[in-house]
Amino acid sequence: MTLAMWPLDGPASGFATYLTDWTGNGHDLSITGPYSWARDRGYGRESALRLELANDSCAETAGPVVRTDASFTVAAWVMLEQTTANHTVLSQAAAKRAGFHLRYHAGSDRWQFGLPSTGKGASPTWHRVRSQQPPELGRWTFLAGVYDVPAGKVRLYVDGVLQGEADAPPSPWMAGGPTLIGCAGTTKGKRWSPLGGVVDSVQLWASTLHPDRIADYAAA
Repeated sequence: MTLAMWPLDGPASGFATYLTDWTGNGHDLSITGPYSWARDRGYGRESALRLELANDSCAETAGPVVRTDASFTVAAWVMLEQTTANHTVLSQAAAKRAGFHLRYHAGSDRWQFGLPSTGKGASPTWHRVRSQQPPELGRWTFLAGVYDVPAGKVRLYVDGVLQGEADAPPSPWMAGGPTLIGCAGTTKGKRWSPLGGVVDSVQLWASTLHPDRIADYAAA
């Protein structure tokens, strides 16, 4: 089941979608901080969303989209423009930290999909998978993160190719805050790790997406 889909077609695309959730589930986005519309990956039109580093620019829903205590898949096209720090593509807020993140991890110079063991306390265990290669700046990349509760695994795909898997949190828990595109944050409004790049065609599913479907999306 598709929970939310944001094509992020800007005003020059000819489609008045902008920040609208195409599924009809009502998970429309609002943006805090400076942004602009950028050329997308396929058509040369201003039909992708550039979120700036300044003022922690970030797009968010009014409430949670995925249940982080159940299986889900998240995916997005992203163009990373700098590797100065951690840069988040997609996350969902909780009281103290993100319930999951799909991001660039500066310490390892790799893409990363991760979930913390708990939303409480100061030092959770992060269950994460990193890409096998560093990202290429200025290149469109398709990222997908899968949380498979029955299998107890977390998986990361880059351009449709499985990068690896790790053990999932032993006790799934729900992050009840908004879904965030371009940053991580808490339910109290704190934001960090802004993307400072371009994002397009973001989707979330309430299930594990089959690897063949992930490959199809990456090839589209």
